[in-house]
Amino acid sequence: MVDKPVTEATPETHEDDLLRNHRELQRLFDQVEVAKTEWERTMDCVPMMVVLTNNSGSVQRCNKSLADYLHKDYYEIIGRNWALLLSERGLPINSSQGSTRTIHEESSDKWYELKMHPYTSKGKIPSSGHVITITDITIQKKFAEQLEEKNHQIMVNLCELNNKNAELAEAYAALKTTQSQVLQQEKMASIGQLAAGVAHEINNPIGFITSNLNSLGKYLTRMSDFIQLQSKALASPGDPLLLEEVRQKEKTLKMNFILNDSLKIIEESLDGSERVQKIVQSLKSFSRSDDGKRVSADVNECFESAVNIVWNEIKYKAALVRELGVLPPTLCYPSQLNQVFMNILINAVHAIENQGTITVRTWHDDGSIWASVSDTGHGIPPEAVSRIFEPFFTTKEVGKGTGLGLSISYEVIKRHEGDIWVESTPGEGTTFTIRIPVIEAG
Repeated sequence: MVDKPVTEATPETHEDDLLRNHRELQRLFDQVEVAKTEWERTMDCVPMMVVLTNNSGSVQRCNKSLADYLHKDYYEIIGRNWALLLSERGLPINSSQGSTRTIHEESSDKWYELKMHPYTSKGKIPSSGHVITITDITIQKKFAEQLEEKNHQIMVNLCELNNKNAELAEAYAALKTTQSQVLQQEKMASIGQLAAGVAHEINNPIGFITSNLNSLGKYLTRMSDFIQLQSKALASPGDPLLLEEVRQKEKTLKMNFILNDSLKIIEESLDGSERVQKIVQSLKSFSRSDDGKRVSADVNECFESAVNIVWNEIKYKAALVRELGVLPPTLCYPSQLNQVFMNILINAVHAIENQGTITVRTWHDDGSIWASVSDTGHGIPPEAVSRIFEPFFTTKEVGKGTGLGLSISYEVIKRHEGDIWVESTPGEGTTFTIRIPVIEAG
């Protein structure tokens, strides 16, 4: 095997290698310079101040934001102590604080956040120090202060609102009490207006009961005389004259009539006392307060109680037609419903000038109890229909109405979660219709 001859490098070849190496190094240096310039320009575009220091605190590099803040040239900053530079500018630096701190510049009333990030270089020449960033947080600080102030104001407002709520709750309780008092006063006022009629309704049965008792007393005297004569005849059973006397006495005293009439008197008196009892019971039911508690009741009974109270008003001016359906019991305020029905019945009576008809209907449909009162009176003018439930509004003459009856009726039905409305044709009559939901006792 023949070895190849070794070619010796000529001076020209060595020079070419050096040139190539130089060009390659120049290219690398250029790339580093470009990268360095790009990085410096990048850091100069960052709004926060960036400082690179060694372990002794001397500035090794910084960005344009710091130079602009210090009003110094870049080369005036390099090598200076970073904390001293900032303190000279008016930004006090306390070295005892942690790596993150908030600093206030009094001269400009600005706030800055300073962060220190330790670093270590592990190159051929090891070095260590810190990268320090200083960010203007004035806007955030002011916003936080405003937010804190607003939060404080919100808390103050909440406290005031709680106080207002307490006052409102107290006022609402007082309003409810006043409303109950007004309701009760209106009830008593209504009874006062009807007192003469109610007294007449009670006096009538009391009158004939008294008369019947007088008659019954006379009958008892006659019956006592006749019984004594019968006892005498029984003691002498064989005495024909005494027996004849008994027969004659029976005819003279009209004992058969007395016995039959006594039974009628007792029956009439019982009817009269029952009538008085109904009126008194209706008055008690009407005048008592519901104490804010619902009870299970029959709406038909509420209607009947109202009719019993106003009957003396009705019977002289209208024929009362009852069309009461079968109703389920419902949780309600019976005394208040009594007043509603009484107010509507009185209005119906007052709407009839001479003679007319009042028709009362109740029925159960679609989970609700319905009731209507119709009259054949003079009706309500169209312009008054929309105001009929307003407090103190009345179509009656001065002194004949408070204007509270229907407004109270409206509030009562709303309290029962129901509805009330009116339909009227002038000259033909008026119908009030009520709906309340059926609420079963729990």
